[in-house]
Amino acid sequence: MLGIIILAVAYIISHFYRSFLAVLSPQLSAELNLSPAQLSDALGAWFAAFALSQFLVGVMLDKFGPRWTTAGLFAICGSGGGMLFSLAHSHFEVLLGMVLLGIGCAPILMASLYIFKRSYDARKFATLASTFIAVGLLGNILGASPLAYAMETFGWRAVMMGLSGITLLLSALIMVWVKDPQVLSTTGNSKGGYLEILKMKELWFILPLVFVNYGVTGGIRGLWAGPYLDLVHGMSAIDIGKVMLAMAIAMTAGSFAYGPADRIFNSRKWVVLGGGLCSLTSLLYWNVNPDASPTSVALILVVIGFCSLFFGLLMAHATANIPAHMAGRGVTLVNFFNMGGVGIMQWMCSEVYRRQVDDTTVLDGFSGVLIFYFVVLAIALAIYAFSKDSKPAS
Repeated sequence: MLGIIILAVAYIISHFYRSFLAVLSPQLSAELNLSPAQLSDALGAWFAAFALSQFLVGVMLDKFGPRWTTAGLFAICGSGGGMLFSLAHSHFEVLLGMVLLGIGCAPILMASLYIFKRSYDARKFATLASTFIAVGLLGNILGASPLAYAMETFGWRAVMMGLSGITLLLSALIMVWVKDPQVLSTTGNSKGGYLEILKMKELWFILPLVFVNYGVTGGIRGLWAGPYLDLVHGMSAIDIGKVMLAMAIAMTAGSFAYGPADRIFNSRKWVVLGGGLCSLTSLLYWNVNPDASPTSVALILVVIGFCSLFFGLLMAHATANIPAHMAGRGVTLVNFFNMGGVGIMQWMCSEVYRRQVDDTTVLDGFSGVLIFYFVVLAIALAIYAFSKDSKPAS
């Protein structure tokens, strides 16, 4: 249990690293002359590096277990990336720091889900996953008002340097306290595991929503809400931090709420679909009112944050029929689509913003991003509606 607690703390740091740019954006724009599109590229690089690392992480989990996999990558790439970011003076150095951070954080959630899937009752997987994710989302809270106040007191470089040291310490604790489940022997040739999983046609209806859902929420929370509140409404870093804090708390509460929901309603599909439609409705309102007041925007962000945090249920739905000896590759493949979607969608949003933004008003650029998010989420939910339900009691 102590090993899971240490992994949860590491996952809190992982969520901080994927969300701190929203609050840091005014300082990075002023000091390093980075535009919202360049910051979006940097966040996209974090998620792309994270996603591409999933294939290696999945194989390593199945072959070597979660302890060495997580401790090694978190120490070398996570701590190293945080240190590089703290010393950055150019767009390239910010990008490289974010890439290393993405690789370093890649195994943390997957190692935990691997342990849950291998060591606990399958009917409780969604609850365990959602609860773990909810605890990790405290990193979003740290990356909101607490980060803003810490920057005011110590400066953003000192804060990042300190977090780099904490990352290294957590890596050492993972080595000591995390216990690996017994390695299972594979049946047949395991090298084709990912392709074998992708041949499961039921996944084809689920993976588009996995790809898009966190792409929307993670993109808004991780970056776009910050520049929007800064450039459209002229809010300070402290005030932006307060709005991000509200969204982060809603995301944490949402993940906790979804945890037991599949057992309460004996359905994963319909719980997910209901939450997704609530998020879509909020995005529709924001699209119709792109210049909504800061209070209205804060409420929209809270609703999206709460309603969209059903990844634990999606993971349980997607991996319900994946064999135990491919558990590592199963969870990492789903998470590849989850995190890869954020990275690819961030780059697409950057291009939308560049094409739509006007020198006289930045609102056009943000409106284009909001329209894009609404359209792709609507399509993904429509595809998911045709999926076969996976009930925890079955």
